[in-house]
This record gives sequence, structure tokens and C-alpha cells, in this order.
Amino acid sequence: MRSLLGWTVVAFGLFLAAQLATARGDATDTQTPGDTANERAVAREKRAERIEKRKEALAEKRKEAGEKRETLAERRKAREAARERTDAASHDTVEKRQTNQARRIDQGIKKGYLTPDEIAKLDAQQQSIESMQQGFESDGKLSRDERKQLHDALDTASRCIWAEKHDTEGREMPTYRLGKNVFAKDDFTAKMEDPNLSKADAKALCKDFHRVVTLKKKLATDDLGADQRTKLQAEYNDLLNKYFEVRDSAPAPAASTATKV
Repeated sequence: MRSLLGWTVVAFGLFLAAQLATARGDATDTQTPGDTANERAVAREKRAERIEKRKEALAEKRKEAGEKRETLAERRKAREAARERTDAASHDTVEKRQTNQARRIDQGIKKGYLTPDEIAKLDAQQQSIESMQQGFESDGKLSRDERKQLHDALDTASRCIWAEKHDTEGREMPTYRLGKNVFAKDDFTAKMEDPNLSKADAKALCKDFHRVVTLKKKLATDDLGADQRTKLQAEYNDLLNKYFEVRDSAPAPAASTATKV
């Protein structure tokens, strides 16, 4: 009995070994060495493709970065060119204003509107502005704040030139834009030539002056309604009487040319 059981176990073991060997043989028959090589080759190609894609993506990013750098450089050059144009235009504007102011002073001298003291004062003012400009432009450029300072100084000088020519110290100049017989009042010219006049007050005075000139032009037209003409005429008269006076001729200049205080 034991012998039969032993042989049975042995036979079953041999059967399992045979089945295992068959399975291994089938697997060996299915996965040939050629198939394994092909799979490896395909895997290598896929890896190579992934590497190439990464290289292409990296190259594209580098290209984009380079284009951005070029764009930034172009923008920087454009800003620098615009700044240079602005500086040049500002320089030209300052030069034109200084030339115009020098012409106005010369005209005042020729016509006798300026006294020697007034001429000296205005010339010193122009020299101060020129020195300021040279100092600002010593580094080859003008900042926004420097341009503002120059134009503020030129605005003050312009008011002074107008006031000195229209005051009563020299031969009094009529306000020709309003009429040959229209002369500025003393308190108006005194305010206009005051170097300590605030920007707000100066702006208000200049605004009123330009307004009265504009009103005169409007009233000279024929296309105004009766009500509109009456309203504008009243505004014109108020401003005219506030800052100017109408008379037949300018008074004779004062005998003394002492410096004003």
C-alpha cells in the first residue's frame, strides 16, 4: 500500500515537471531573440524621439528668450531715441524762447520803452537762464524737472519783459492787441514783473489777459446775437477796466531812471 502511494506521488511529480517544461518551451518559442532585439530597438528610438523633442522644445524656448531680449533692446533703443528727440526739441524750444525774448528786449530798447536799469535787469535775467541751461545740459541731456525749471524761468522772464515795456518808467508802450490807446495800469504791470508772484496768481493774470484779447476778437465779428454780444461786451468791459485804461496818449516818461524798489 505504501509502495503504491509512493509511486503515485512520484508519478504526479513527474507529470507536473513535464507540464512546467512544456510551458517553458512554449514561452521560449513565443519570445524569440529577434523579437527582444526589435523591442529594444523600438525603445531606443522612442527615447531618441523624446530626447529630440526636448532638444527642440529647449531650442524654441531659447529662441523665444532671444527674441524677447531683442524686443527689449529695441524698445530700450526706441526710448533712448525718443528721449534724445525730446531733449533736442526741448533745447530748440528753449533756444527759440530765448531768441524771441532777446528780440523783444531789443525792440523795447529801440522804441525807448525800457530804461537803462530795466535793460540791465532783463539782460541779467536772460544770462541767468542761459547759465541754468548750460548747467543742466552739461551731462548731455535734460531731465523733465530741468526742462520744467527752465520754462518756469522763461515764463517769469516773459512777464517781466512785458511789464517793463508797458510800465510808466520809460516810454509807455500801448497794449496794441487791445488798441493803440489802451495802456496797462500800474498795479497790473507791478504784479506782472514781481519775481515772487506765485504760479497760481501769474496763471490767473495771464488767463485774464488772454481772455480780454479773445473777447475783443469775438466782438469784432458780425455773427453774434444781440444777447450774446451784450454779455460778451459786459465781460470785456469788466476785464478792460480792471487791468487797463483808455486814454488819448501815453504820459511822458519820468525824468529819473532810478532803479525801482
